[in-house]
Amino acid sequence: MSSARRLSLWAVLLLLNSGCRALHESSIKQRLTQMRFFSREVNKPLTEIDGFLMARRQDPARAWCELCLVSATTTADGARTYCLSSHEEEGCLVARGTPAGGTRFEQAPAGAHASAQVVRALWNAIDLSSAAELELNTEDQISALAAEEEERFTPRWSFILGAKTGVVVSYDPPTFTFGGQAGFRYWGSLFVVPGALLEVESMVQAGRNLVTLGAQGRVELTLWTDENGRYANLPRISFLMSGGPLVGFGQQAALGGRAVLGLHLLHLGRFLTPFFFELGFQALEVDEQASTGLRIAVGLGF
Repeated sequence: MSSARRLSLWAVLLLLNSGCRALHESSIKQRLTQMRFFSREVNKPLTEIDGFLMARRQDPARAWCELCLVSATTTADGARTYCLSSHEEEGCLVARGTPAGGTRFEQAPAGAHASAQVVRALWNAIDLSSAAELELNTEDQISALAAEEEERFTPRWSFILGAKTGVVVSYDPPTFTFGGQAGFRYWGSLFVVPGALLEVESMVQAGRNLVTLGAQGRVELTLWTDENGRYANLPRISFLMSGGPLVGFGQQAALGGRAVLGLHLLHLGRFLTPFFFELGFQALEVDEQASTGLRIAVGLGF
């Protein structure tokens, strides 16, 4: 590889790493309110907080409020679960009294967790002086928290499984493909997920049908969240790059190759949408008939 190509590759890798770090720091900024609020004790007894919140019951006639109580229940161990609304967002928290006479909050164990907006409104209402600390964050603090999370991250495995269809377009007759893929992912860090897979496809071109087998090495760029752990370590959304050899089986086997850029989407909002899109280039000639050109594919899978 020439020096210019090596420098270009390093520049691309540094740019991607910088983009991933910026995405991580943005994620921390969004979670920082919850992280700090749930890690401290509010210096007020649970009875006082309960009385304050019970007096702020939501008025159905109002479209929104700064902080309103939607519902309140008591758990078997005496803790209180509050579902609150702030503007158009709702979320639930659990409050427990402490031996020191204060109160600690935590996210509800399941369901609608309290968003940063809801937590910030509650924090401002019950402890404005400590909530003001949130405004004192510096970029250095955010960067330090990001580095700490990255160092604590534990690598983990996941899988790849899907079915897809595509088309290869060039000066030759178009080739239509139908097949599937299976392989593995490895979360080496919070951002980078290398993996490998095998693809088996049936290719149809000008009335001729043949089978191809491909091996792909791939890298996905994404960002780990706790939600990934609840879904078999599958990334919620990732940008993927892959490439590898491609073998076509006609009257004689022929060796080619394929390179791919793509997008993989596991969830759209709260809905499971295991969808992926690929755009790439393949080079393959089997029995003196070429299937070389731009390749577009869509699929369903994980």
